[in-house]
Amino acid sequence: MKLVTWNVWFGAHKFRVRQEALLAELSRRSPDVIVLQEVTQKLLAAIVEAPWVRAGYQISDVDGSTFSRYGVLLLSRIPIRRLVVLDLPTEMGRRLLSAELSCGLTVATIHLESTSECTATRVAQLGIIQPYLAASSPDVVFAGDMNFAPDAAAENAALDPTFVDVWPALHGDRPGFTVDTNINFMRYVMHAEHAHKRIDRVFLRSRAFSPRAATLVGVEPIDEEDTFISDHFGIEVELAPSLAAQS
Repeated sequence: MKLVTWNVWFGAHKFRVRQEALLAELSRRSPDVIVLQEVTQKLLAAIVEAPWVRAGYQISDVDGSTFSRYGVLLLSRIPIRRLVVLDLPTEMGRRLLSAELSCGLTVATIHLESTSECTATRVAQLGIIQPYLAASSPDVVFAGDMNFAPDAAAENAALDPTFVDVWPALHGDRPGFTVDTNINFMRYVMHAEHAHKRIDRVFLRSRAFSPRAATLVGVEPIDEEDTFISDHFGIEVELAPSLAAQS
């Protein structure tokens, strides 16, 4: 099973070009599950009308009713049994989106509160999310823009310790920066600061599935002006049936 998570950036900069490239990239990769953050109404309309989406995916929202200024979105080729939107303490319209799939896996996505000043809010959000996920299913993927890096003590302490952080589990000490202005110069131009951090993350707790591969996506410019699909890179994760589940 393949899953892609991606903060697709709500910015207006070259929106149409980036939107077309995003849809083409997702169609080419053809993941079983897609979770996106910072989806605007305008982008949602394009996603809903994309022929490959209409032909093969269930989608968590078709009209933006779960969004504030923007929101999180889930698309799945695996039938969705149950969909939950969980309200959180927030000043930025953040909600957890969780889907129970017919394969027995629950996939949840989040865009936690932004900025370095919001540590306490992120911890409070995780304090609601983690018990909910613990009760939802024994097999859970928790993915999205966490807005905290692996060295953020308070937020990482608030995570359920039974979750495996997929990137280091597969790649060890390779940094896997999802925000990297050494590569994505558009990010530097738009935000006027350098940044190198792994704040987009995929966590897995499961006996039925094990992580087999994890790859950064959107790491190449899409035109000669160093435009990238987003100011974040996405992550594609491949899960395989676990040997423990087969024994």
